[in-house]
Amino acid sequence: MKKTLTMMLAFLLFMSLSISVFAEPQSKPNGPWIQPEQEVKLEALMSPEELEKKLLQINDRARDDRMELDVVGYSATYEYPIYAVKFGEADTDNPKIFIQTQIHGDEQLGTEASVDLIQQLAMSNNKDIRTILDNVTVWFIPMLNPDGSVVFETEQGQSKQRQNLQVWDPTEFGLVEDTAAPWYYRPDFVSGEMGFDVNRDFHPYLDLELGPDNADVIPQDSSEPGVYVTPEAQASRDVFNELQPDLFIDHHHRYSNVVSEDDDRLNTLQLIAQVVDEETVVSYDGVDYQVDEESLNLSKQVNSYVYKALQRGNSPFGAISRFPEVNLPGTALGSYSMNGAAIMLYETRGQQHPYGHTGQKANGQYTQQSYVGLYETLRGFATGEIYDVDPVFYDEEIPYGSPRISTP
Repeated sequence: MKKTLTMMLAFLLFMSLSISVFAEPQSKPNGPWIQPEQEVKLEALMSPEELEKKLLQINDRARDDRMELDVVGYSATYEYPIYAVKFGEADTDNPKIFIQTQIHGDEQLGTEASVDLIQQLAMSNNKDIRTILDNVTVWFIPMLNPDGSVVFETEQGQSKQRQNLQVWDPTEFGLVEDTAAPWYYRPDFVSGEMGFDVNRDFHPYLDLELGPDNADVIPQDSSEPGVYVTPEAQASRDVFNELQPDLFIDHHHRYSNVVSEDDDRLNTLQLIAQVVDEETVVSYDGVDYQVDEESLNLSKQVNSYVYKALQRGNSPFGAISRFPEVNLPGTALGSYSMNGAAIMLYETRGQQHPYGHTGQKANGQYTQQSYVGLYETLRGFATGEIYDVDPVFYDEEIPYGSPRISTP
């Protein structure tokens, strides 16, 4: 009896070990993941000072005066310049594209990819680059939230802040002192510092200026659009107003997901062509704002084109899916789509704070993924290939429903 009990206990122990050791991984491949003892240094990613230095160098070396470098605003607290990089004129019949990155300070790889692309557009004499410059106008804001991009130390390691570092001061807008802040003014979940989520500070009425006469539109709920209280959102809005782009691209980061319920490959990118329902109407000063069918179809063509481009050959960037459906008129993508622009969202894996690091090698891979996607978009508009894509492909062929996974 004692021998039998001993054998049974041994068998149960073996089974429990087998389950933990041989259990199916959450994704294929299962990682890469940051290890507990691994230290990630964020100095490899551009600071606001390094971005400024790099952009000035590129501008000095640009060919044929093809690049224009403008300061379009200053960050809320540290007063870093917010740069716009312009290739081509706003007054043109060519397709016009506005690419914006790092609206959240801890989502930086879009900045790295954009600067690489800016350098190619400014300095290369490659045939494809010349074709792009002749046939497309493209403007960049390669770091919209420089305050948030500043590295700070935590117990878990280095981090950056999602929000800006602005303090709510109602009197700045001519309001009484006890006026409630917009709902998106809150503590950053890593640093604890107060600030605004800049990507909730947008409104379809692009000329909105907050003051005593319209204080009633200050949103207290996430379903309502913002009111342009941050200088960062104001700078983006001003560039959009000047360019009136056909396409707006916003680059973000997300946590780790697998492609779909039926595809357990580790997601490298989620994209989306629509962030506001077609039925949603935002009214302001007698004008109704709504997503139109023509721009929505172009959004689906662009997203589908990039999806296909990243699948070619033996691409390491094939594990792509659609971002979950949302209805967010207060985001840059949402407000701009309600003003007639097609949109594309990049949600690349990995955020640059202690709970979302992906490591230097993965950062390089995801930067390259974004570079390829952005470059192919410009090339597709230059050649006209994007207009040949069936928008139905977006709804029927791109995987949807990416379950979130965590570090094993």
